[in-house]
Amino acid sequence: MSPSGERMLWLMIVLLAFVCVFILRRAYYRWRNNPLRIKKKVWYSGGLKMSVNIRNIHDTMVDIDTPLIEFHQPRMKKRKFKILAPGDENIFPLGLSPQTGYDFLVEFTKLYEREPILRKYRQVVIHVKDKNGKTITKKKVGISLPK
Repeated sequence: MSPSGERMLWLMIVLLAFVCVFILRRAYYRWRNNPLRIKKKVWYSGGLKMSVNIRNIHDTMVDIDTPLIEFHQPRMKKRKFKILAPGDENIFPLGLSPQTGYDFLVEFTKLYEREPILRKYRQVVIHVKDKNGKTITKKKVGISLPK
């Protein structure tokens, strides 16, 4: 390999490293500056259930509007549903104080009984918005039903 070709190779490697560091740094700052975290757990016991934990990790008050669940499947229409009253409690809009959280359970059994086509969907996205309608965070969750 000629010296100019070797220099070109090293230049491309250094340029690629800078681009990777820039992308990772940007993703980290987006993650760090997001005021909410969503933890999820999906399981099946008599019906598909998902436990959602919304946590305010910053030092400011956050007002959360009704979360939205969106069903995804390639080449199929997206289906959206609002979580109005998880566990028969009407709690939204919800104000989260700094360093606090809220857990709620989403059961898909009633949705599946009303609309059986939803059983074909394999991904669910949880959208959390503030009371002004601005999306605060969203989380994609894979689901699978037992055969």
